[in-house]
Amino acid sequence: MDTIIVDGKGRVCIPSSIRRKLGIGKGSKLKVSVEDNKIVLIPEKNNVKFLIRSKPWGKEAFPDAGEALVS
Repeated sequence: MDTIIVDGKGRVCIPSSIRRKLGIGKGSKLKVSVEDNKIVLIPEKNNVKFLIRSKPWGKEAFPDAGEALVS
């Protein structure tokens, strides 16, 4: 178990080995609670997946986009 120090503003640094293991990076959100006199941090899972396209999309990519209705 690692020991970390709370700074003057109440911040702590999560060790990099733990951040990597849990997929926590810059901008990650953590839910915080107190359970049985312990601080519990739970990473929020982001279900959004980013895709990188290899070439620009043409008109053929979304042939029916003009027909979509928004209600």
